[in-house]
Amino acid sequence: MIPSIEAVEAALSEFVTKDVLLRKEPLGRDVDLFDAGFDSLSLSRVLVFVEQRFGAAIPDQDVVIDEIATIASMARFVHGYVGKTQR
Repeated sequence: MIPSIEAVEAALSEFVTKDVLLRKEPLGRDVDLFDAGFDSLSLSRVLVFVEQRFGAAIPDQDVVIDEIATIASMARFVHGYVGKTQR
């Protein structure tokens, strides 16, 4: 079953906030992640998380910074891959 975009956003928000940026309080869905400390290592961790959690493999070359700059935009981007490459 393909998760809703809301479910993808919630999972990404929790993972990025707690496990990547090591914050206790969630970021707003439209906060610029790079201003909050997100970097290339963070992106690598998120791509592994997405593949493990949703079974969606996203090639590095498909990632466009503008499409992953916020939790909301990242969720839309990731949701486009969920189901297409799901195991």
